[in-house]
Amino acid sequence: MKKGTQRLSRLFAAMAIAGFASYSMAADTIKIALAGPVTGPVAQYGDMQRAGALMAIEQINKAGGVNGAQLEGVIYDDACDPKQAVAVANKVVNDGVKFVVGHVCSCLLY
Repeated sequence: MKKGTQRLSRLFAAMAIAGFASYSMAADTIKIALAGPVTGPVAQYGDMQRAGALMAIEQINKAGGVNGAQLEGVIYDDACDPKQAVAVANKVVNDGVKFVVGHVCSCLLY
């Protein structure tokens, strides 16, 4: 495993444990939006983000989840496009997903 992927996995695991502890008391599954470029000119960055996040989710779930709740990654494609990113953010909210990893290109959207 590459060092960058290991770091992302550790960071994601720490965030998951800290951030989801109170939320998971009543949840069987905790959905996490993985928002990033699946398509478009920088899709490779979205690939890396998704791979790291899904790996961390798998490791956390194998270890029993968060307070017994399993994590589920839900993939959203913003194509690193400002208009599509706004649409994705609105969809995440409308879908009721409470946690987001991503918008890899957020620094480029301004």
